[in-house]
Amino acid sequence: MMTGRDVFITGLGSYSPGEPVPFDRIEDVLGPLEKIPSKLNAWVERMRPLMKDLLGIKNYYYAIDPVTRRPTEDNVSMSVKAARVALEQAQTKPEEIDLVIYAGIVMQAVCPPTSVLIQEELKIPYCADLAIHSNCSSIYKAIQVAADLIANGRYRNALIMTAQISSAFLRAEHFNQPKMEKSHVLLRWFLSDGSGALVLSSQPRPGTAKLKIKDTYIESVGLGLGPDMYCLVGSVKSNPLEAYENAWHHLQQNFENVARLAPKLGQEALDNMIAKTGLDMDKVKYFFANIPTKHLSDMVVESLRKGRKLDHIEFYTRLAERGYPGPCAIVIALDEFLRERHPPAGETLVSMVTESSKWMHGGFILETV
Repeated sequence: MMTGRDVFITGLGSYSPGEPVPFDRIEDVLGPLEKIPSKLNAWVERMRPLMKDLLGIKNYYYAIDPVTRRPTEDNVSMSVKAARVALEQAQTKPEEIDLVIYAGIVMQAVCPPTSVLIQEELKIPYCADLAIHSNCSSIYKAIQVAADLIANGRYRNALIMTAQISSAFLRAEHFNQPKMEKSHVLLRWFLSDGSGALVLSSQPRPGTAKLKIKDTYIESVGLGLGPDMYCLVGSVKSNPLEAYENAWHHLQQNFENVARLAPKLGQEALDNMIAKTGLDMDKVKYFFANIPTKHLSDMVVESLRKGRKLDHIEFYTRLAERGYPGPCAIVIALDEFLRERHPPAGETLVSMVTESSKWMHGGFILETV
């Protein structure tokens, strides 16, 4: 339960790189898979039109030059673009930020930390910095850490950023194609690139406060489970040649386990979040379902409705517009929601995510102000 000073989200910024790419042009940008096993290729040709309808994603965004397929952005450049929008909206100068947090699955480099590289680009002279390593739950963890540190008086203004360049893992040249599996192709069909930023403050300037943070929730529940999304490069598995030969660098997801566990664990997570925060679901107006695919989203939402009266809640997602950019998805959704809806003061917004990498939950409760 949050105690101490009130904490507000005073600025939001999001960034989607490049032009929108429809499903039928994914391979034009990411590159064709010409060396995959013949059996897998037959499956791809059979499943492609089915997955187009099942996923229901209109467009994707990639930080890639569509001609050369070389990167056009990195974690720092995309984070900075989102951060500048958030800072302007919050009417906050970079030098007023005293806490910078970068949250994401992949850092810019082994060292220095991504957080201080962003600090350099934004010309923030002095600040505390943190980097949180996780996938889709990382932004929720960052919000909890920043909100608690501001509430207890340690800091006044925090800048949180996240960026996801999934395309770095999805380009045809990245793969050891003879060792590719179905899951690698599936990930190419729904992951996207993007970035997001939030400014949190205890002292919002007049007219800048968008949302008040009522409470946050994070919990790791994966004892004995998974990992069900992983990339094995790192630590002792860092030899480039050995990593390529063994396909350790391939981003992998166990879709069967995710489809089986996500609805059940998502339902348990909502129960735990209610118990730990005292959330009254009768007062919730909007629920931001941060779930990577439409099929899985429908399954989880149906599971959440079981035994609960949730007909008054609108489930909101931006998945169909831009694919799934991991932890950035919730920032993009919040940013676009506030631009589209302009909700009146006093509305309760809730978001929750279940990360399948080792089964972790994250959530927050916001109130419009």
